[in-house]
Amino acid sequence: MKKFSSHTDFESASTSDSESPIYLAPKTYQESRALRWWYRLSSPPEPERSASFEKQERFRRGRIGSQIILGLYLLLFVSLPTGFIGTNTYLALIVILSTLGLIVATLLNRMGLINQAGILAVLTSLAFPVLNIITTPGGLSMEVLPLFGLLVLPLVCAVSFLPPWWVFLVAIGNCFFTWLSLTYLPHTAELDAILTIAFVGIITPIILIQLLVSVVAFAWVHGTIQALVRADTAEEIARLEHDLGQQAKVAAQQKQLLEASIQKIVATHMRVANGDFGARAPLNEENVLWQISGPLNNLLARTQNLRQESVQLQAALQQAYWEIERLRARLSLKGDH
Repeated sequence: MKKFSSHTDFESASTSDSESPIYLAPKTYQESRALRWWYRLSSPPEPERSASFEKQERFRRGRIGSQIILGLYLLLFVSLPTGFIGTNTYLALIVILSTLGLIVATLLNRMGLINQAGILAVLTSLAFPVLNIITTPGGLSMEVLPLFGLLVLPLVCAVSFLPPWWVFLVAIGNCFFTWLSLTYLPHTAELDAILTIAFVGIITPIILIQLLVSVVAFAWVHGTIQALVRADTAEEIARLEHDLGQQAKVAAQQKQLLEASIQKIVATHMRVANGDFGARAPLNEENVLWQISGPLNNLLARTQNLRQESVQLQAALQQAYWEIERLRARLSLKGDH
């Protein structure tokens, strides 16, 4: 029976694989050939095709995070020469420390620690513009104001690496830092005069950009996650329906084989009832009742042997009867003489 079950499972598995719809095919993750080397260094290991949605979502966040980390590396690489030829003597040290932070985040992301890597990437992308602004020699000036635009980077890191709602926490922190910087940090005389006249006009665009980017990023990522959840749910339902259909098909095949096996056993009984004691139930793989057929065949073989012995015994008794009759005839002839 074990042999037959494995054979049937193989056939049903082959039928299931050959008839599986295209939408139930295993998931494949497309990747750019140009970034394949980078994914091997920074991206978490690709999950199995049958992995849960949580593992697939963690891998998706880690893969996007590895792309963002690469962009941050490029930004720091471009900023490094400015640290040697610019006015801010601390910029080179800031770039080096930020690079070290990204290296650790890259290792964490490769290990599959997506949240830890995301927090470190957010802190690194936040520390770069914040420290650059704070350490500006001579205080804040008009030339420093564009650096507040780099505060968008931690928003992108937060919404990509971490749960979407983290982007609002980072945006609130950025807005608070912007207000503190423009209010309490030292300013140049030029910027101080402009802030006295148009403080609201300068800080409002910076804060609006933070809020706008955070809202758009949250809506985009949240919508993407919801779409992936719906797609995963629909695929799971389709897979269950397909599996149920395959199980029903296998059950129908088993029922058909069972009925055929019963008919073979009934036919064997009918042959025996008609005097054919040489009839046997088949013991091949197509007979799912072979465990019954085996003992039945043993019983039929013993019955056939008993019948043959009975016939032989009957013949022996008949022969003995004839011999006795012959002896009686001889004895009667001798008595007459």
